[in-house]
Order: sequence, then structure tokens, then C-alpha cells
Amino acid sequence: MPAESITESDAKAYEKGRQSADRLKAALAAHAIVLPSLSGAWFVNGTAMVELGGCRADVADRLSAVLEASAPEGAEE
Repeated sequence: MPAESITESDAKAYEKGRQSADRLKAALAAHAIVLPSLSGAWFVNGTAMVELGGCRADVADRLSAVLEASAPEGAEE
């Protein structure tokens, strides 16, 4: 994307996506879970985006287990 077509709002959305990706990486690392392609992504309609990418099935299972263990009481599957 040409630099001259990026607005300040777009740049902020892009930076927010990068910050959110970094936060998620750190939270996952606390559980020894790594998503290799996790990164901030280009914004969509001014909205910050995070690219989760692909991962091995065993990593997805570990992530699911962490999320299931911390789900609020009575949460539906």
C-alpha cells in the first residue's frame, strides 16, 4: 500500500493490530504455545486486524485446552 494513501487513522489501526498480536504472543507464550505466523495485519476498513495464520493440530489442541479450562461457568461450547 503506497505510503501517501495511508491516513493517520489507518496507521493507528495498523499499529493497534501489531500491538494486539504482540500481546497475544506473550499470553500464549505464558502457556508455552507458539503460533508461528501470528502477526499484526493490514487494517480492514479502518479496523485493526491480527493474522493468526496456521499451526499444527497439536498446538491448536493445546490452545483449545487452555481456553476450555478458563471458560466462564455455564459457557456453551
